[in-house]
Amino acid sequence: MTKRLNDKVALVTGAASGIGWATVMRFLEEGARVVASDVNREGLEGLANECRDRPLKTLVVDVGERSQCEGLVADVLAGEGRLDVLVNSAGITPRGLEEALDFEEKWDAVLRINLKGTLLMCHAAVDAMRQHGGGAIVNLASIMGLIGYHPDLPLSDGFNPYPHSKGGVIQITRDLGVRLAPEKIRVNAVCPGFVYTALTAGLAESPDLHQQLIRRHPMNRLGEPEEIANVISFLASDEASFVTAAAWTVDGGYTAS
Repeated sequence: MTKRLNDKVALVTGAASGIGWATVMRFLEEGARVVASDVNREGLEGLANECRDRPLKTLVVDVGERSQCEGLVADVLAGEGRLDVLVNSAGITPRGLEEALDFEEKWDAVLRINLKGTLLMCHAAVDAMRQHGGGAIVNLASIMGLIGYHPDLPLSDGFNPYPHSKGGVIQITRDLGVRLAPEKIRVNAVCPGFVYTALTAGLAESPDLHQQLIRRHPMNRLGEPEEIANVISFLASDEASFVTAAAWTVDGGYTAS
């Protein structure tokens, strides 16, 4: 049986943990040749050790820097000859930033990675995909790009940059998806609910908040990174050939309840 991503060349950012890591593993299982990037060198080394003797290359890259994004895509083309799939999984939340930063500094930091980084990587990848007749881009957004944090959850005072950044990612996806469709470049977003990753680790460590979040998901649990990677794998594949400019919720029913 032919694997879903057989011989495709895929680039995954934010690959050192969580959904990015799970996506790399799933892509390798599906036959892709993968280039994985992150700012976390130690995490990438762990990923490389986990995937010895498999077609994986790792590169330390800051997606907030245009020159590094363009250099990353150039490295992929130099090593693999083409780029078929881009997954923009790099992302941060304000909870992971220094407490001393004020709200504007946190805003700038989150938007730099989540929104600007996604845009820069798309910009760099599109020309590479055009050269080889098309491709697929999957952007990691969030259900919080579609809805607001519920007032009962102590997660935002209205100035949390995370949902603002993810709403922007969804709009990048829609606009690029429509514009690039005639060129056979598909662009989609995945909008996870609350998933057990490093970004949500602090939430899960608060028993009351953890249970509150679980109750808000009709499936009565949070998601796993592998469940998001499964959807990303589909959207990256030719099986999703008529899917573009779409934002896919993968949230255990959260946004419908």
